[in-house]
Amino acid sequence: MLLSAMLDALALATLFAHGPKNNITYAQVLPLKSKLIDSLSIGDNCSYDTQSDDYDPWADIHKVKDRLCTFAETCVGKPGPLMHLLNPDVNLVSAMPGQRKVVARYLNEQERLNLARLLVKDVDRYSYKMHCRNGSCACVMREANGSSHDEDEDNQPSCEFRLIPCPNTNCNATFSYKHRTQHDDECGFKLLPCPSGCGATVPRNEVHIHVRDRCSLRQAECPLSIVGCTAIVQAQDVACHLNNHADKHLMLVASRMMEYQSFMKDMNDRIRLLEEKNGQLERELKRTTLQSQSKNEAKAISGDVKKLTKRIGTLESTCRTEFKKVEYDRRNHGK
Repeated sequence: MLLSAMLDALALATLFAHGPKNNITYAQVLPLKSKLIDSLSIGDNCSYDTQSDDYDPWADIHKVKDRLCTFAETCVGKPGPLMHLLNPDVNLVSAMPGQRKVVARYLNEQERLNLARLLVKDVDRYSYKMHCRNGSCACVMREANGSSHDEDEDNQPSCEFRLIPCPNTNCNATFSYKHRTQHDDECGFKLLPCPSGCGATVPRNEVHIHVRDRCSLRQAECPLSIVGCTAIVQAQDVACHLNNHADKHLMLVASRMMEYQSFMKDMNDRIRLLEEKNGQLERELKRTTLQSQSKNEAKAISGDVKKLTKRIGTLESTCRTEFKKVEYDRRNHGK
């Protein structure tokens, strides 16, 4: 828990301070790493100054984790507007995995493990509920180096706080031997028997998927439910159900095929009617278009006739005027 929280805190702080980069240097990370270690306040995390049976070291551990969760905003502040201007499409959630990998080079797992051990000894300095009271205990080192013996070389009982790996396949967790039962009760990779009793063993975090989709005793619909079979049988009995009710299924399929034929006939009739209506509409549209064109042509001819009439009227007026002039000149000439 603490190892992951420390890495997340430093990764988010570097993301706030420098943006998502793959070439962050140690010089850029070092000041933030130093502040992170200072924020752990190792030596001042125990809320009790004397031994007490009422003291729960987990309460102080969670306080440290809460400080780590807010470290980035406290130390650096929220991402400034400049970061958003330079990287408008940055998504902090999607950028974190890559940032964690980059920062892990400068705050490696061993460093984080050592800091976590110091924190545990700090908060558990009196109760010894989370670490060994023997300051020179070396069981942790021997266990980490691969020893799997329950007793040490002097045939003395091994320390109950020695680190052991989870025995469940695919689980990478390590924890104190004392807390093995607690982890075993919640480990998502522990194999559990199927709650329905099919005989299979599945990891705890996949039990719900197994019961829903894979268990041979789960309730399953007949594959021919689409044609009307309403039977609900156990998944392991589906093949037997199909064999035992083949005649019934054949009748259901034949009945559904007849329904489909009737449906297709109705659809063909509807398509034929629609095609006829479409033909009528196309003919009506063509007739309407011709009528519209005829009206436009008649209107154009009418306009031309009016123009010609007007022009003829103008010519007649001009001719009458000229005739009057000629008649006037003839009379004057005769006198």
